[in-house]
Amino acid sequence: MERRIKFIYWMTIVVIVAFVVMQGYWLYGRYQLTIDEYEQELYASVVESAEEDLKLRESMIHPPRQTCSKMKVNYQRNERGVRNELDWSIDIFMVDTLKVKLPEVSDSIRENAEKFGMFLFDYLSKHCSGVQPEGIDFHSFHIGNDREAMGTSMEAITRFYVDEWHPFRPDRLDSIMRSRGVTAQSITTTKADTMVWQPSMQPHSSVWNPVLTVSFPYDIFEGQQVIVTTAISISPVIRRMAYTLLMTMLLSVFLIFCLIYQILTIRKQRHIEAIRQEFLHTMIHELKRPIATLKMCVSYIGNERLKEDEEGKQRIIHSSYNELDNLTSYFSKLRDITFSESAEMPLVKSHFSLRSLIEECIGKQNIPSGKEVKMEIMAKGDVEAWADRMHIGNIICNLIENAIKYSHEAVTIRIDYQLRTGGLLQISVADNGIGIARADQRYVFDKFYRSETAKDKAIPGIGLGLSYVKLLVEAHGGTISFESTEGEGSVFIILIPQTDGKD
Repeated sequence: MERRIKFIYWMTIVVIVAFVVMQGYWLYGRYQLTIDEYEQELYASVVESAEEDLKLRESMIHPPRQTCSKMKVNYQRNERGVRNELDWSIDIFMVDTLKVKLPEVSDSIRENAEKFGMFLFDYLSKHCSGVQPEGIDFHSFHIGNDREAMGTSMEAITRFYVDEWHPFRPDRLDSIMRSRGVTAQSITTTKADTMVWQPSMQPHSSVWNPVLTVSFPYDIFEGQQVIVTTAISISPVIRRMAYTLLMTMLLSVFLIFCLIYQILTIRKQRHIEAIRQEFLHTMIHELKRPIATLKMCVSYIGNERLKEDEEGKQRIIHSSYNELDNLTSYFSKLRDITFSESAEMPLVKSHFSLRSLIEECIGKQNIPSGKEVKMEIMAKGDVEAWADRMHIGNIICNLIENAIKYSHEAVTIRIDYQLRTGGLLQISVADNGIGIARADQRYVFDKFYRSETAKDKAIPGIGLGLSYVKLLVEAHGGTISFESTEGEGSVFIILIPQTDGKD
């Protein structure tokens, strides 16, 4: 059984550790996933901010500024004479009409942007393809045969002429990003070796200090792009995981509590079982002595010669009475200790002289041979107590008996009492015995508990004395406390509330 219980202990510990590790691994994965989701949202916000900046700059272009472009394709014929696309290029004219006078065109052509653009491009190609006058800029860009690039060529043209008329400014983009709740660590511009057509991002490399890097073109033909670096704040990620973290922590704490509670319950059951076994052994040992004494008394009755020894007869009778008193005391304690609550203890309260009761208890004590015991009542007068006389007597007798048992060859016991303010009767029993070890003081009122000192010194008892006293005190609605120093002695203080005589 002991090996099985140890196995359960270790298995429970392994399960707790494995559960914590798995939960930590799962939360780490969930944390990474949440960061990735938040990173995508940040990336989208940065790209949307860049598009907003582009539209803002485009809206700032005034009508006197005109742009026209045309895409050209170069072909090459193969051996069969079939014409294949070789590459593409784009020619762009940018005109400041305040400096250049354009030919007059009909209203129908001017109102159609596509027709006007074609007309303007043909006119400029014919008259300004060589040397451009002031106010006209000509640009030609080679695209190649990239189909995806050709599909976004109009966007590239827009980005080009917007940047020509109103260049990109990092501070303006930073202001737009801040309005969307995105704070950039840095915004820099750079020139790529090739045309960059689409925005891209470089995911975070660190989980604990994540940083997102976004790059997007603001002038595709010139290879100009913006690099935005922004820190991924942990607090929004934690807020998104708050519900998951809360539920995980609650369930984890509850499960770990259940497992630990299981271990504590098993330990408590082991402790109870050990106490029960020790109680049975102690009880058997304690019952042997009165049974042996009674057997001797019976043998004495059957022996006519021993009857003539008057002194021996009185000694045996006295010993028999003492052992019968001990048996009665044991069984009374066992009977009363079976009440699950002190409130269930039946009380028969009455008025009685406390001093007389204490004197009776002193007179009942069986002083072991070879031990010098001095008992003193410190109070001068008498007090009329209102309580169950029999139970109060049992309380005082048990405390005096313990003071005698747990002492050296000589002991002085001082009993005191007084009526305190607030209707409380205080009874104290002090001794200069062996005292209670600090390690044992927390267990002195536990049922069946016996200290290692009592076991080593073979002091008789079944571990019910003080728990029985505490039960009787609490049945009266009172309290019991003690102070003890190992090797110097102990003092037990009892407080019993006094009523007006009504039960």
